[in-house]
Amino acid sequence: MNIIKSSTPMRSINDDNSSLETECLFGEKVKILEVYSDWVKCRLSTDNYCGWIKKSDLGNIEKITHRVLTPRTYIYKDASPKSNVVMHLALGSQLCIEKIEAEWAETCFWVNNIIEFGYVPTKHIVEIDHKISNWVAVAQSLEGTPYKWGGRDTVGLDCSALLQLTYQTYGEILPRNTSDQVNLEKLNVTSIDELDRGHVIFWKGHVGIMVDRLNCIHANAYHMKTKTEPLFDIINRTNKDNQIIKLMDFN
Repeated sequence: MNIIKSSTPMRSINDDNSSLETECLFGEKVKILEVYSDWVKCRLSTDNYCGWIKKSDLGNIEKITHRVLTPRTYIYKDASPKSNVVMHLALGSQLCIEKIEAEWAETCFWVNNIIEFGYVPTKHIVEIDHKISNWVAVAQSLEGTPYKWGGRDTVGLDCSALLQLTYQTYGEILPRNTSDQVNLEKLNVTSIDELDRGHVIFWKGHVGIMVDRLNCIHANAYHMKTKTEPLFDIINRTNKDNQIIKLMDFN
């Protein structure tokens, strides 16, 4: 089964008031583990994260061919920028593209459990296995995105989702949570003085991405958005309570 909404919350228990664990994006595949009323417990195939989502947010997509590479885009009813918008799509959303004609790509979506067809701008999508080398630039494109605990839709992100979604464009799927990301087998950086673009800084429960030798981009609750700022500003603000625990090279 696949997600058929722009994104759907994955919760810790089958209750709308339970805590948000993460979000599943349009087109992503899930494996159903358990069904209870109008909820399903499932595993997100992208990163093996498990939780409860609404059954109504699931459908079948025959074949995933492309994914969204821009921070956000739309499915339009017709192949025209003046057409009505059907839904938004976030970075990392997965699509079945039926055909591509110049500036528009035809894809499918659901209305009342009926499959219909719409269009996305060709320049906003890439083939599903496409890789880029400058993944940090993708992180920078999300500057200003509001902070959201558990958020993985680029309408609102948390720190580990910023790293996970942008590094996916580099061709590697990372775990969802910082507590797992910090244990990845990456080259350790031994000193702050050695940091450079594409290096990643881990605090307990927080992660940031270096955009150059001095500045770090991170989705954070202090600014309540994704923000690039001098690393030493972050250190001076947080180190009394939260010291850096690891520096890693993700290049």
